[in-house]
Amino acid sequence: MKTIIVFAVIAVLGSGGVLLFNDARSSTTEGTVPDDMLYTVIRDKLTVTITENGSLNAKESEKITFEAQRSAKITFLIEEGKSVEKDEVLCRLETTDLETELQELELNILQTEADLDTAKTELEIQQSENVANIQKAKIALTKSKNELERYRDGDAPKERRNLEVAIKEAETNFSRSKKKYEDSVRLLEQDYINKSQVEQDEIEFERADIQLAGSKRDLEIFDQYTLPMTSTDKTTAVADAQRDLDNADKRAKSTLHQKEVAVTSSTSRLSQLTKKRDKLKEMIEKFTIKSPSPGIVIYGEPNRWWYRDEIKLGGQIWGGFTLFTIPDLRVMQVNIEIHEADINKLEVGQKATVTMDTYPGLVLDGSVTKIASIAGGGGRRGRDEVKKFSVEVTLDSTKGETLKPGISAKAEIFIDEREDVLTAPLQCVFFEEGKHHAFVMRDGSEPVRVEVKPDLSNDSHIQIVEGLAEGDKLLLYNPRLHEATGSLPGEKKIDPAATQPTAPVALAEPE
Repeated sequence: MKTIIVFAVIAVLGSGGVLLFNDARSSTTEGTVPDDMLYTVIRDKLTVTITENGSLNAKESEKITFEAQRSAKITFLIEEGKSVEKDEVLCRLETTDLETELQELELNILQTEADLDTAKTELEIQQSENVANIQKAKIALTKSKNELERYRDGDAPKERRNLEVAIKEAETNFSRSKKKYEDSVRLLEQDYINKSQVEQDEIEFERADIQLAGSKRDLEIFDQYTLPMTSTDKTTAVADAQRDLDNADKRAKSTLHQKEVAVTSSTSRLSQLTKKRDKLKEMIEKFTIKSPSPGIVIYGEPNRWWYRDEIKLGGQIWGGFTLFTIPDLRVMQVNIEIHEADINKLEVGQKATVTMDTYPGLVLDGSVTKIASIAGGGGRRGRDEVKKFSVEVTLDSTKGETLKPGISAKAEIFIDEREDVLTAPLQCVFFEEGKHHAFVMRDGSEPVRVEVKPDLSNDSHIQIVEGLAEGDKLLLYNPRLHEATGSLPGEKKIDPAATQPTAPVALAEPE
């Protein structure tokens, strides 16, 4: 049970106040209780709420950081606290060096594009030349093969037959010349012809002999030298042509690969330069920082205030630096801390109302949207650590108001409501000996302690299920404490000589 604090404001002036308390004490001793110390039990509506103070914040906030991997100087800065729309410019950073670098990149890209066009043209030319050179080498190879085949199957056999025919003709001529010469010798012996005729036939015979020997020698030379040498030359020509074709093919592949490498290199360089240019353009765009959503401008991060001095015109910032926090004012919430004794009463979705001293008369509706699962320390009371749970109450709307984050707000969460139930003030019910009791005045006698069964309660009243009836008069204090202290609730020992009024007195009693 929570600690019950009863505020009894008693204005006591001088010794008259002392007499008033003395009269009340004597009345209690005589068995009577003043009416202002009694409460009549009634049936009423009991509304249970939990009210806590907290702070108003935007439900969603966006941190805007400088994303470039370098430092930069602020050249334009929006005023802090100003309301902005989505994509509104918040800050500009100096981009002179980046613009110069971008211009150099553009020139390099133009040169590389020209190199790429040249490389592609050279590649096309080389492809055409390779086709022509290979075709020429193939033709030369075919020609040499045909020449070898023609010589081996045509020219060589023909030439040999001609030589053989020449030998036969020489042999025939030799036989004729020899016979003629022999006939001339016999005729000379018989004096039928003169000697000169014989000599002439002898010369013809010798010439035929030489011609025969020459014809035979020509055939031998052809078989031993001409045929093998010419065949070798023709075969070598075929091998040379085949080698030229192979070399042409290899040379074509090599030069073509070189041209392809040149094209690939230029293409790769152009791609790298283009990507670098695009990244540089993106970086330059990041030097103009815009609001990602509507809201108000807060410099830096609220929990890292020591960096705020850097956020100024001419200030130098670096990559990853948080320049702004933009709370989204369209959805606001109140962050409160709820005591562990009350946390089980809360559920997500429960309705709530929110008020703020900054906006007098403005009442906003909301609901519980988040309840922490783990408690945090909320301070200390004596030796016991007080546990509290963080709770978020999200507003349904702001009713057109532009609320300021960080201001104080009070959230009243609706827990339950019961109609026509017996209720009594919390200070009327006491927890003693493991049970709940109240003191009832019946028949004008002394107060009687009765056991009661309480149920639902709020900050001031509690529902009584059993033990009391409508119309019962309850003491607003525990008379046993009165007997132990010798004073009534709210009584304070006062110096009779005092002439100044006393301050209100709070009496705290545990249930």
